[in-house]
Amino acid sequence: MLKRRSKHLALILTLTLLATFVIGIVPASAASGSLKALQAPDVSDDAVEGLGTVLLSVTAGAVKAGDSVTFSLPSDFEFRENLASNSKIVSSWTYAATEGAQPNMFVIPQSYSGDDNGLYGADITLKVLDDNEVQLTVNKVGANNSNFDGYVYLYMGAVYVDSGFDGDIELTASAPSRSGFPNGSVVVGRAGSGQVKLSVTNAPTFTDDTDNVKIRVEESTKGALDEAKESLKFTLPSGFEWTADPEVKSIWGSWTNGIANDVIVSADGDKLVVKVDKESQEAACFEIKAGITVTDERKAEAGDVEVKVGGKSDVKGDTNLIVGTYGEYGISIKADGETPEVQAGKLEQEIAKIIVKEDVKASLIAGRTVTLRLPAFAKWGEIKESDNNKGVKLEFVDFIGDDGREIKYKVVGESTGAAELKLDKMEIVLEPGAAGDVEIEVGGTAGLAGEKIVVAKAVNTIEMKTDKVAEVRIGTSTEVGDLLITELVDEAISDDADLILDLPEGVRFNGTPTVEVIEGNLDIDEGAIRMAADGGTDDNQVIIPIDNTSTKLSTIKVSNIKLIADRTVPEGNIVIKAKGAAVAEVNVKSEVEDYYTVNSVNDKMQVAGKDAFKLTDGKIFPKTSTAASAVLAKVVTPGATDIKNASSFVVGSTTYTMNGVEKTMDVAPYIKGDRTYLPLRYVGYALGIDDNNIWWDGANQTVTLKSGSTVVQVKIGSNAMLINGAAVTMDVAPEISNDRTMLPIRFLAEAFGHQVGWDATTQTTTID
Repeated sequence: MLKRRSKHLALILTLTLLATFVIGIVPASAASGSLKALQAPDVSDDAVEGLGTVLLSVTAGAVKAGDSVTFSLPSDFEFRENLASNSKIVSSWTYAATEGAQPNMFVIPQSYSGDDNGLYGADITLKVLDDNEVQLTVNKVGANNSNFDGYVYLYMGAVYVDSGFDGDIELTASAPSRSGFPNGSVVVGRAGSGQVKLSVTNAPTFTDDTDNVKIRVEESTKGALDEAKESLKFTLPSGFEWTADPEVKSIWGSWTNGIANDVIVSADGDKLVVKVDKESQEAACFEIKAGITVTDERKAEAGDVEVKVGGKSDVKGDTNLIVGTYGEYGISIKADGETPEVQAGKLEQEIAKIIVKEDVKASLIAGRTVTLRLPAFAKWGEIKESDNNKGVKLEFVDFIGDDGREIKYKVVGESTGAAELKLDKMEIVLEPGAAGDVEIEVGGTAGLAGEKIVVAKAVNTIEMKTDKVAEVRIGTSTEVGDLLITELVDEAISDDADLILDLPEGVRFNGTPTVEVIEGNLDIDEGAIRMAADGGTDDNQVIIPIDNTSTKLSTIKVSNIKLIADRTVPEGNIVIKAKGAAVAEVNVKSEVEDYYTVNSVNDKMQVAGKDAFKLTDGKIFPKTSTAASAVLAKVVTPGATDIKNASSFVVGSTTYTMNGVEKTMDVAPYIKGDRTYLPLRYVGYALGIDDNNIWWDGANQTVTLKSGSTVVQVKIGSNAMLINGAAVTMDVAPEISNDRTMLPIRFLAEAFGHQVGWDATTQTTTID
């Protein structure tokens, strides 16, 4: 008779089964039921082991009187009476409503998952067919057979695993075709020599010696660690050695004579050796605590200390382990990932993430500083602090100076490990027309002074081209070629703003040209296109109102352009420039004040609560509003009022004259080494060279100027001048003063065929 099972025990079994991981499911033939292994433990061969429990299920009403199913293990496996290695082979099986004391048995619970068990109450016979095979036969079905699915558990708590068996252990269920029981196989265990899993539970950062390396050793089965003089061996790289007297601590499992007697760990130079005198009684886990000393700093490489694993035992996974990080105190700074493109003339341009990294812990000293200075064509727009990493962070302090270019951080806290601090989501604003690398100069007292990192690449937002360069004669109206203005980036031309086409002083439009969008979907207000005066010249500009920005890159065509140049215009190129709020939002006060916080006391723009800079005439970059330019035409007949000495500069004065017109510079000429130094940009103007033919290479500290077929290049601090590639030696060198490149004027002027005059009484230089 079957023993009745209490509802309490049924509930416990149900919850246990629901929480059990399903190892394998093999569908039955004719969909009458299934086999499911609830565990598949790792076991040793040539030993009596417990295998996984199997759940057999059948569909309600599928089983009938006379149906049978046979369960078989691999050949030479044996069902034993208990776990003792010398126990007898099972001669008979029993079944019950709950698990009893017998290690090998069938259990037919009264209920399963809250429902009645359809097989409960059935008359069942169990027959041993062989040492590894048992058959279950239903003589008579129970009262609930047709109403509920049926369930049977097969417990295999004592099974002899054949010597030399290696791999998955499968239990096979075989039933006649007429039977309502399923056929199939499930994995109920895995046998073999066993493997050893290694892990590092503590990998310290150290600069000299450390005594706190922890390596965990875990057996998959008992005896996985071979009995050997070198069951495991851990070899350090060159320059390091293990310190004496490593410690061993048991985590779980047991050994015949205790872990202290059966597992001996010793240090021998660069080798840490695990000797196993007696294998474990059951699968075991222990931890080794050892120290490392630096024996040769010339050979000990900074970074991860990786040991090579060897020995007689079969190690699972990677045979190399990182046991620590070695290095001298030091920090590094870099821009992370790809260099993003940032748009000239635009606000809120995000740069690359900046990473400050310690080589070893405590390299960053609390209270020390890191400063970040942008190039002259950029200012900070959004500042972030780093997150706290391993107990240390970078805290924003303030701006240095009043130009919005340089910020200061201080180190707060001390790291508990090599920290990596990230400054993310930082933004800058760029001068219109800026192009090239955005390189940050790093300073401060933290140890990074002198470093330079490229955090972005500045790109022009638009491009201007003409289909031909027409010749314009003084005083006559000349129709020139068409002008194309092309967007280079998405939404390069902003809406609700004006795009301004600006001619040089003395040149004006003779009538409003035709303006149309020929590519893309930029929307301009054609009815509001007009001419305007700039400076002292009427009709010097064309104003193009932008109604809606584009959703795809667009091109504006300007045609029917007629120009008139007055007699003050020198012979040479007429350069047209693209300006206005549509392409230079950094110089639109309303846009700027919407982006920044404005200090109501002093009207300064604030970033992260600190004063950064003050606007000039409502502009961030008041001296530059040009987003792009192009040579539109060329003046071929000079005016009668041109004078021989076209330009004059007075030492110490920021005022100069050009073709009789007084102009202003932002720095004054000076004398050094009996040579007059003038600012680069204004030297170019005096020589008839416009901005498009003057290039500054910050990375190489070189200036290149071009006029006609002549190309001249000079380098800051170098006495060599290259004229069309040929070197000429100067007796002085170019230099940087007040953030401006200053050039020795005589050598440069003569290189382009100009004459230079000097009046010692008035300290005046004249350029023909």
